[in-house]
Amino acid sequence: MLAEEAESCARLAVTLDVGTIDTIRLTMRLLVPVDNGGCPEDIEWHFIGHLQRNKVKQLAAVQGLAMVETVSSQKLADALNKTFAEQERTVSVLIQVNTSREENKHGVLEDEVVAVAKHITASCPALRLCGLMTIGNLEQSLAPEETNPDFETLVRCRAAVASELGRDAEELELSMGMSSDYETAIRQGSTNVRVGSTIFGARHYAPK
Repeated sequence: MLAEEAESCARLAVTLDVGTIDTIRLTMRLLVPVDNGGCPEDIEWHFIGHLQRNKVKQLAAVQGLAMVETVSSQKLADALNKTFAEQERTVSVLIQVNTSREENKHGVLEDEVVAVAKHITASCPALRLCGLMTIGNLEQSLAPEETNPDFETLVRCRAAVASELGRDAEELELSMGMSSDYETAIRQGSTNVRVGSTIFGARHYAPK
């Protein structure tokens, strides 16, 4: 999967010629304008980044939206469920976990994950809970250690959720690891990594 460093559908289309990509992750800034121009119609779009509840309807209007990877609260899950239920659609979701407990990051804490997972499963029929995701602490991501404690926390969260829901842990995705730490993440069990900057280069922002 590719993250938001792919700054336009045309650029993505060039990459898609390789024939190995079927899912692309984009933030709200890039995903909402997408009309699939230049990309195959069967591309699945995954939303990453912080999602405000007042932007849910705007996001739900995106053609081909298959997953919201950053459900960071029970209230956001309720807002997504309401919108997609009204449209008689379903969408896959990952619960975002703030494994590093940093105040500047979104996501539920480790001791809240099971409750949110149970709520989604029991009370949000328009949402399909597919797993958990995290963005590890930057210092930990750049450290030379063989294991990352933030990734260990997410693995532990998945085990707790699977046990509570009566599911096989392997059925639940572990989305963790980016360009700086994806090798460590894979060693620790990641099923999805976000490596857009490795493929496309560093992200460039327009001046404000």
